[in-house]
Amino acid sequence: MERKRRIYAGAGAAVAAVMFAVASGMLVWSFGAGDHASAPHGRAATAAGLPPQPRGATNGTEGQTGTGPAAARTESAAGKSAMTLQDTSFQQEHPARIYYRDKVIALMYHEVTPGQKDRQSLDVVKFERQLSLMKESGFQWITMKQYAAFVLHGSPVPPNAVLMTFDDGYESFYEYAYPLLLKYHVPATSFLIVNTVGNPKHAGIPKLDWEQVREMHANGVDFYSHSFDSHRYAPLDAGGKRSKAALRGPVWNAQLGRKETQGEYAARVRRDLEQANAVLREKIGNAMQVIAFPYGVFSPSLLRICKELDMQVTFTVMPGINRPGGLNGYRLNAGGADNDPESLIALMKRGAVPASNQTKPGPGRSGAKPPAKPPVTAKPKTGGMRIAAE
Repeated sequence: MERKRRIYAGAGAAVAAVMFAVASGMLVWSFGAGDHASAPHGRAATAAGLPPQPRGATNGTEGQTGTGPAAARTESAAGKSAMTLQDTSFQQEHPARIYYRDKVIALMYHEVTPGQKDRQSLDVVKFERQLSLMKESGFQWITMKQYAAFVLHGSPVPPNAVLMTFDDGYESFYEYAYPLLLKYHVPATSFLIVNTVGNPKHAGIPKLDWEQVREMHANGVDFYSHSFDSHRYAPLDAGGKRSKAALRGPVWNAQLGRKETQGEYAARVRRDLEQANAVLREKIGNAMQVIAFPYGVFSPSLLRICKELDMQVTFTVMPGINRPGGLNGYRLNAGGADNDPESLIALMKRGAVPASNQTKPGPGRSGAKPPAKPPVTAKPKTGGMRIAAE
């Protein structure tokens, strides 16, 4: 009997504690069959003002309040569900601040670091200034799925649509860029050199590991291919005096003592791209296949291989603005030591048209020339690609 009294007393105390917490507005639990909502993971939980959860953990909480980051509770205590970075429904159109319609500007970044690490990196202070200015100016961030539906099928996108992309999968993306993406609720895509993820034997700047990738993916960040392990220049002859991007075309094969045939090149590239896609499918469940070409270099042969592998959406590093049917996407470089956030926003407001290309308004003229058209354009139904010379 004494043991039962202790059990009942303990249970009563636990119920009273939960009721007090609820009444105080400190915690709201949602119980019920089929309720498997995930708690914010890692940095998303911290940015939301919630206790961090172990990576991969869930706790079934719903309706908690937060301050705007992904997978955090960004709504008031009205009991609305958590939002991940994939949810862009909260963004508002500002009729007085529309710079372009039915187009998408894709921004390209590499490293985001404290201070100016090197010429290619972007100071994290500048990056936050960019995000703040984009938000104030009425730009609307979209996901890769929205972008793919737009270029493939002509699906609608909001005015002033912007796609955020980050190349190479640096660990600094998790440390410095990701917390700001959460803070401003910015959907983004990271293009991974897949064989470098969690691979300490791979030389170079430290890269992400799969635990970090899974945490960010759970909170709405997309991850796609930057090749499996072909982010390199390869020699074209035995002396190595000439080279080209490894995915672009046949290169020198030291084992064979000669340059690859076109068939050998195609087989090598297919293996690389298929392996990258297979690993991303296994690790994070990717259903869509997208690639940003290393160095932005491509060729007709490479585009044909991508099409055969159902990798219809690809990206270069050529500046411009994207329209339906342009499957080999333009990207503006928004990083680097020379970046000025105010100048970037001004360029974006001009629809990615440099100021030097602006013309004075005249009768029947808009005042700005559109970006030059690529050599090959395609209608949404055809799924064509921009082509560069071999």
